[in-house]
Amino acid sequence: MNSRRTFQLAIIGILSIFLIPISWASTDGRTVVLESTAKHPDASGTALIDQDHVSIQARGLKPESVYTVWFVNMKPNKHETGAGSAPYMFRTDKWGDGNYSAPLNETPFGKWTMIMVVLHPAGDPKDMKNMVGALKAPL
Repeated sequence: MNSRRTFQLAIIGILSIFLIPISWASTDGRTVVLESTAKHPDASGTALIDQDHVSIQARGLKPESVYTVWFVNMKPNKHETGAGSAPYMFRTDKWGDGNYSAPLNETPFGKWTMIMVVLHPAGDPKDMKNMVGALKAPL
């Protein structure tokens, strides 16, 4: 990564730390820091989740690729549901940045334990067999 791009990412990260929580403070939602997975070590992001909406800002993902967003429980058995409306997807830009925003039918808090952002390498958000985890956070 060149130094100019690194500097731009650092500024965006610093501004998002201060500005995103301020802009979301009045929404009664929770801001969740999304952590990268081993397959996406440079990825980062934040999610704002309230009673009836989810918004995600992510960076450091694979450029020009398809990702979907899921609420997940790992125990007693793994199961998931899409976050928002089908197909629960967003596409990253040429820098690997992406945004997702969708209404929710019900709050995920108390029902789901995790939010995950996953890559669909073939570009098909319906391809559930070849998903690759990118970002995750406990709820």
